[in-house]
Amino acid sequence: MKQILHIILISFISLSIISCSSDDSKTTTSTTSSPSHVVVGDKGTILTSSDNGTTCDVTYGNGLFVSVGSGGTIVTSPYGNTWTSRTSGTSNTLQGITYGNSTFMTVGDSGTVLTSSDGTTWTSRTSGTSLSLSGVTSIE
Repeated sequence: MKQILHIILISFISLSIISCSSDDSKTTTSTTSSPSHVVVGDKGTILTSSDNGTTCDVTYGNGLFVSVGSGGTIVTSPYGNTWTSRTSGTSNTLQGITYGNSTFMTVGDSGTVLTSSDGTTWTSRTSGTSLSLSGVTSIE
């Protein structure tokens, strides 16, 4: 129960700290290496990010963290400490991501929907809308 509470707390803090905007006029660029996001957790865990709000959401599944964000950004990490850029095939901002039924799914601006079985290779899917999609969840 204590571990679940920590995960919920860290998720809440992450969602509170990391925000996403599809309005490019609100995007800032920094040349400093100082972190722009800091998350703290159990046993002295401190995670930092200097992506200046590039990522909007993160999920974990199949032994992999996957984070999505502006400009079609998708990055992956097995442990959350080093990240690898992946090709999404879109320049639309990706707002939300989930993992379920052995599939990652991300959604975003202009009705963008992408799926992946491994988190590294992504396939575009038809959503039936051109409106922005901001969240996704999996029901198993």
